[in-house]
Amino acid sequence: MAIVTTTDFINKFELTLTDFNTAKLTAYIDRYETITLIELLGKELYDLYVTGIAGADPIYETLRDPFTVQLSSGLILSSRGVVDMLTGIIYFYYSRDINTQVTENGNVISKGENSDKASAFKANVQSRWMESKETYKAIQCYVLDNDSVYPTFEGYSPQNLEVF
Repeated sequence: MAIVTTTDFINKFELTLTDFNTAKLTAYIDRYETITLIELLGKELYDLYVTGIAGADPIYETLRDPFTVQLSSGLILSSRGVVDMLTGIIYFYYSRDINTQVTENGNVISKGENSDKASAFKANVQSRWMESKETYKAIQCYVLDNDSVYPTFEGYSPQNLEVF
C-alpha cells in the first residue's frame, strides 16, 4: 500500500527529482513507509488501518487526516496527518543518506565546483524530522486516549525518534 508517492515531496519537503534519483526515492518510500506505520500502530492495528482506509472507515480516516484535539487532561494534540508525517520521515532518511555516494574506494562526499553542501542542520533536515516526530506522537497519544476505539494498538516510540 503506497501512501506516499514521489509527488508528495513538494514545498517544505521539496527534492530535486531526476530520472536517476526518482527510483532511489521510491526505494526509500518502499523501505520506510510500512515499517514506520507498523512501529506507529503495531502490526495488528496497521493491518486494520490498511483495510479501514481502503474501505473509507472514519476511525482510520481520523488517524490519516490532519487533526487538532484537546484531551480531557488539557493536552492539545496536533497531527499534520499520516502523509505529512511519512513524507518528513522519508525526507529525513533520504536527505541524510544522499549526501554520500558509495564508490569502490568507499563512501565519498561529492564536491560541487561552485558550491559546498549545506550541513544537515543548515538544510533544516532536523526540523522536518522533529515535525514528523510530533505528528507521530500526536497520533499515538490520540490512539491511546481512544483505546476503546483502537483496542489492538501496540505501537511504540522507536529509539531513533529520539535522535535529536
